[in-house]
Amino acid sequence: MVLRFPADTVNEPITYTLIKEYDVLINILNADITHGKEGNLLIEMAGNENNVNEALVYLESKEVEISPVVKTILFREDLCIHCGACSSVCFPGALNMESRTGLLQFSPEKCVACELCIKACPLRLFELNFGVN
Repeated sequence: MVLRFPADTVNEPITYTLIKEYDVLINILNADITHGKEGNLLIEMAGNENNVNEALVYLESKEVEISPVVKTILFREDLCIHCGACSSVCFPGALNMESRTGLLQFSPEKCVACELCIKACPLRLFELNFGVN
């Protein structure tokens, strides 16, 4: 999710409070926080469902704007050599080798953004993309 902090909360220990008081795991993926200005934080948050819900209420009480993020996989298909390494790890079936042509087929609608293809591709043609929902 993306957290947008108002200028008056940028210097508060909000992520520390989330971890300490609400027992949630925070993984900071990107941060753009400037003293005296609005801040943006891209995070993953995990934990007990009740704790996460309470943490979200806390964030709202601090007037932090919360935007869910959608993860998608971007594939540079034009550079693909159709080796099939990615299709062998793709459990939802978004990447398949076409039996008739031997070419890799990518079906983004089946992709769950598990990121296994990123690690499997020897040419590093896959990347994770974050978009606000």
